[in-house]
Amino acid sequence: MFNTAGKISLLSNFVRSSPLRVCYNELFKANIYSSNTLRKKRRPREEKKTIIPPVINLKPKQNKTIDIWKNMSVSELSNATGIPVDNVLKIIELSQNSHINFEPTSLIDNVSVLREIVKKCGFKSNLTSNPNTNKKSSDDHLKDAIKRPPAPYDSTITRHPVVTIMGHVDHGKTTLLDTLRNASVAKSEFGAITQHIGAFPVVLENGKKITFLDTPGHAAFATIRSRGAHVTDIVVLVVAADDGVKEQTIESIRMAKHAKVPIIVAINKIDKPTANIGRCKKMLQTQGGLDLEEFGGSVQVVQISALHGTNFNDLIESILTQAEILDLRADPNPPAEGVIIESKLDNQKGLICNSGGKLATVLVQRGKLLNNSILVAGTAWGKIRIMMDHQNNVLQEANPSDAIQLIGWKTLPQAGQEFLQVSSDKRAREVIDYRLSKSIEQKQNEDSIYISSKLEEHNKEYQNHLAEKKKGIIFKRTRFSKVYQEKQLENRKNVKDEEICLNVVIKGDVIGSVEAILDVLETYESNQCKLDIIHYGVGNVCATDIEYADTFKAIIYAFNVGSLRDAEENARQNGITIKQHNIIYKLVDDIKEEMNNCLPPVEVEDVQGEANVIQEFLINENKKKIPVAGCRCTSGTLKKAALFKVIRDPDTVLYRGKLSSMRHLKDEVATIKANMECGIRLEDANIRLNPGDKIVCYTLREQQQKITWETGF
Repeated sequence: MFNTAGKISLLSNFVRSSPLRVCYNELFKANIYSSNTLRKKRRPREEKKTIIPPVINLKPKQNKTIDIWKNMSVSELSNATGIPVDNVLKIIELSQNSHINFEPTSLIDNVSVLREIVKKCGFKSNLTSNPNTNKKSSDDHLKDAIKRPPAPYDSTITRHPVVTIMGHVDHGKTTLLDTLRNASVAKSEFGAITQHIGAFPVVLENGKKITFLDTPGHAAFATIRSRGAHVTDIVVLVVAADDGVKEQTIESIRMAKHAKVPIIVAINKIDKPTANIGRCKKMLQTQGGLDLEEFGGSVQVVQISALHGTNFNDLIESILTQAEILDLRADPNPPAEGVIIESKLDNQKGLICNSGGKLATVLVQRGKLLNNSILVAGTAWGKIRIMMDHQNNVLQEANPSDAIQLIGWKTLPQAGQEFLQVSSDKRAREVIDYRLSKSIEQKQNEDSIYISSKLEEHNKEYQNHLAEKKKGIIFKRTRFSKVYQEKQLENRKNVKDEEICLNVVIKGDVIGSVEAILDVLETYESNQCKLDIIHYGVGNVCATDIEYADTFKAIIYAFNVGSLRDAEENARQNGITIKQHNIIYKLVDDIKEEMNNCLPPVEVEDVQGEANVIQEFLINENKKKIPVAGCRCTSGTLKKAALFKVIRDPDTVLYRGKLSSMRHLKDEVATIKANMECGIRLEDANIRLNPGDKIVCYTLREQQQKITWETGF
C-alpha cells in the first residue's frame, strides 16, 4: 500500500511527535535511510546546542568563615576559600551582571560585591584589614632605624640640664652667656646680632655643669628659635628692662609653651637709668601671659645685669632648682641618640681627617657616644672621625646633655633631625636606602594626587565646553572674534609680566642661616617681579654655583662664606655677580633693590595747581558754540604748557589733555597764580563743564617702581 519512502516519512512524523525521541536516533543506526536519493533530498536535522552550567569543584576548607578586606585580589580570595582561581572567576562571572573582565590579579574594591561572591562560594565573611599591609609595615619597621623604648628608671642616671637662652634681638642674650663663660662672643658677631645657634657647656664653681644653647633673636631666625625650644629642658627668657616685651619675646614665650618647657625670666639691663622693672613684669603678665611668682604664679623672675654680672648667682640657683624639680635623667648605655643642632662645611677641620669638612653640632640625649660610632640622621649618615667640644678640644666620648661637634659625615645632615647610632656601615646604608625610597614614594603619591586633581579639572572644563558647543554658543570663527582678540592681548600682557624676574643663588655658612634666608624669601608674595631661587646650599661659592648662575642669569648671594679661586675666575669671565653679606637684613635689602631695578619706571603725576569751575560760558567761534570755563585758582599755579584733567565727583575723570586757551580778563596768559580768576578752554570742545568741577594742573615724570614686601623686620 505504501512504498518505502512513504513508510519512512510516516514513521518519521510519528517518531518526531512521540516523546520517545531515542527511537528516532535508533533508526539512523539501523540504516533505514539507505536510499541515495533520500540522502540527497533530506538533510539530517541539527540538534540545538544547550549551554550547560560549568561544574564547579567546590572543596571548601573546614572553616566556614573567612577573612576578607577591601581591594582583595581574586587570587587571594581563591587562597582563602580553597577554590581554584578559574572556578572563582566563573562564580564572579555568574554573580556579576557587568561586562568587567576579572583576572587573578584583579582587585575587588566593592565590599558588598565581595561579600556576595564569598556567599556564592558557600562561606561567611569577616571584614578585616589587609594582612599583607600589616606584614609590610612590620618589614618596614625592621628596615628603618627607630628610637629605643624608654629605659627603666633604675637603669637611668641624673644628667645636667640643657638651657636655651631666648628673647628679642639686642636684649643681651649673648652678653649674658659671655659673662657666664668668661668669653666675648658678642663683639665678634656681625651687626651685634646672633645669626646662628650656639651650643656650649658651662662648668660652675661647685663642679656642676649646664649646657647652654644661644638662639638668635632676630625676626628672620624663627625656625632656629623653635628648634632650640624643642630640644631644651629650661628656657631662660631675657627681657631688657628699658625696652620691655617685644615681638620676638612673645614669640619665644609661645614656642616655649608649645614645647611644654618651663620658663625662667631674666630681666636684664637693670643698671640703666631708663630701666622700668615694674613695667616689664606687667607686660609679661598682660602681653606674654606668664604667671609670675610674686603674683602667685610659678614662673621665676631674676633681675640681672649681664654686662656687670649682677645677680648671676641667683640666676644659676634658679636654673639648678628648676632642674632638680624636673628630675632630669637619661640612659647612659649605648647606642646613642640625639638631635642635630647645626651643620656646616668646615674645610680646614676636614683636612685633619680627610673627610670633606662636613661638620655637625649635635646634642646627645641618650646613651654614650664613642669615637668611630656610625650614625644616621634623616637621609644622611657617617662614621665619627673626630669628636670635639666647643673649644675644638678632641674628645673620646660624649654623655647625655653634652653638646659636641662631629666630623665624618658622608652627606651633610639637616638641622633639627634626630640622629641614631647603628651597628655597621651596611645597616646605615640599608636605613638610608629605605628612607630614600619612602620619600620617593611619598613624592609620587603627592604628584599622583595633584595630577588627578588637574585631570578632573580638565575633564570638567571639557564637559562644559561640550555643553556650550551643543547649545551653539561656540562659533567656528573664534580667531577673528573680539573676545578672542581681547584674550590674546591679555595673554601677551601676562607673558610680559612674567618676563620680569630675578633669579638668585643662595650660599651660606651653616644650614640654619640658609633656612632663615629662605624663610624670609618665602614671605615675598607680590606679582610685580617674580623671585626664583635657582639653587641654595652650604659652603663657599664653587664652580657649580657659577654654572647655575650663568645658565639662569642669576645673582649669587654669599652669606658669611667666600668664593673658591676657580669660581671667582669663572664669574669674572662670564660676568656673574657675587655679592657678599654677613648681616641677614642687609642681604634682604640688597635683593629688594635688585628687584626694584628689574621693574620698568612708571609715570607719576606732580600736581602744579588746582582750580574750581565757577560757571560755564558758551562763545561763538566760526558759527560754533565753544564752552569756556570761568575758574578760580585755589592752590598752586596753573601753567598753560602743562597737562590738565577735569574731575567731577571724587573718582570721575572727564578729561585728560592740554588747554587750547587760558586767559585772565582778555589777555592770554601762561600762568595763573592762586586766588586769581581765569577762563579756561579745553582742546576737546565736546567736554561740557558744570559748576563745582575741579580742574587739576599736573606734569608727568618717570619714577622707579618699588616692590611691596613686608619682611617683618
